[in-house]
Amino acid sequence: MTLFNRAARYGVALTGLLLATGAALAQTPDWPTRPVTLIVPYPPGASTDFIARLIRDPLAEKLGQTIVVENRPGAGGTTGAAQVAHSAPDGYTLLVTVNAPVTMNSFMQKNFPYDPMKAFTPVIKVADVVMTLAVNAKLPVTTVQELIDYAKKHPDQKMSFGSAGIGSAHHIAGELLKQKTGLNMVHVPYRGGGPAIQDLVAGHIPISFGTTPAVLPQVQGGTIRVLGLAEEKRSPDLPGVPTIAETVPGVVTYTWVGVFAPAGTPKPIVDRINGIIAEAIKTPESAAKLKTQGATAAGGSPADLEKSMRAEYAHWTKVIPSIGLKPE
Repeated sequence: MTLFNRAARYGVALTGLLLATGAALAQTPDWPTRPVTLIVPYPPGASTDFIARLIRDPLAEKLGQTIVVENRPGAGGTTGAAQVAHSAPDGYTLLVTVNAPVTMNSFMQKNFPYDPMKAFTPVIKVADVVMTLAVNAKLPVTTVQELIDYAKKHPDQKMSFGSAGIGSAHHIAGELLKQKTGLNMVHVPYRGGGPAIQDLVAGHIPISFGTTPAVLPQVQGGTIRVLGLAEEKRSPDLPGVPTIAETVPGVVTYTWVGVFAPAGTPKPIVDRINGIIAEAIKTPESAAKLKTQGATAAGGSPADLEKSMRAEYAHWTKVIPSIGLKPE
């Protein structure tokens, strides 16, 4: 056999092997054959809960299975996220969460139960959500500057602020405001943003940070007032509300809701979930529902979400220690 013929035969064999391998990889696993659970690491009423229920129906329709939304609040989202991190990577347990459990919490909590950069397979960023600074309507302030002035004129008055838990974006926003203004603010962590806003309405705390889904209904009811946004720019859905950074530069957090699977989940499953959700959030109906909550559809590939998550993690690696925060 000539060298040319031998090379040709090897080439044909190799081509066949590659095609067979590619076909096998392209096949979607026999999934799902039973209900899929969406773990929300916060209580009902939070932005994550709203968005999980928004994507539940299209997932159920396209997958032909029951989709269960299960709220597992605690430790600023860490409790529910840890459950997913330690679940089997088979596509039956997914995490729907704001960014804190995968970017911030590990810097703020002792004995953290998972490595956020290794524990999950990113699936899709569902929506960007606005973080607000809100006060009880009885507090005689209408702007961020008035809040600062009021707090300085009443140094003996306890100016506590609520958050969704230690290490949450709410918590970080409050600590940034505290550090950059010198205000004597006391952090009060809750088991989610919803309970914090409930206590704000009841007057148990004068200040709270909260995402728009938890805050807007109370603003419309006149029980609380939004002073500013912990964002880089103003939101078209909240006309007239300035950013906090316009008064106190640097008080900016990044708040979004994404879907994650346990690390090692097969790519065909991840891609299928991504495709269903990406299509669902593009509809006018979904856009309208998100808008009522002050949120906007995001989308993108799993790689896009991973890139965003890692960049944000690197950002907080520098910022959180710089404002003197240590694990609790």
